[in-house]
Amino acid sequence: MAFRKSSALMLGAVGLWFVFTSVSAVKATAGQATTNDGVYSKAQADAAKPQFDTLCAGCHAFSVAALKQPQDLPLGDEPFLKKWEGRSLDELLTVIVLTMPNDGSAVINDAEALNLLAYVLQQNGFRAGAAPLTKAGAGAIMARPAK
Repeated sequence: MAFRKSSALMLGAVGLWFVFTSVSAVKATAGQATTNDGVYSKAQADAAKPQFDTLCAGCHAFSVAALKQPQDLPLGDEPFLKKWEGRSLDELLTVIVLTMPNDGSAVINDAEALNLLAYVLQQNGFRAGAAPLTKAGAGAIMARPAK
């Protein structure tokens, strides 16, 4: 009987360890950039606003309250942060390039997607840095904006 209890405790401990390491693996590792590290430039984000207004704003607002249709997806607020927190910006770039705009009215290349993502970061309150967001910098991990 004692063996079974200790085995069950050991399995429980291993299970908790697995969950803990899986969750913490999503967070940025030491030295890895996050969206709180100024990964885009203000000029880059500002320049992307007209393109965002033309291609994206019809379906994507930055707050849940500002959505035009219930099926639209916000690019800010809790739903956006919850979905993307802990994931690399490169994943979001891939979604932008491959699926946006979803009506097929335009094709967004990598450079445009980087600029649009810089604008999204700016609108979510992430501070700008000195250099524009690049494909190399897209390995940064989405974090919650620093307060």
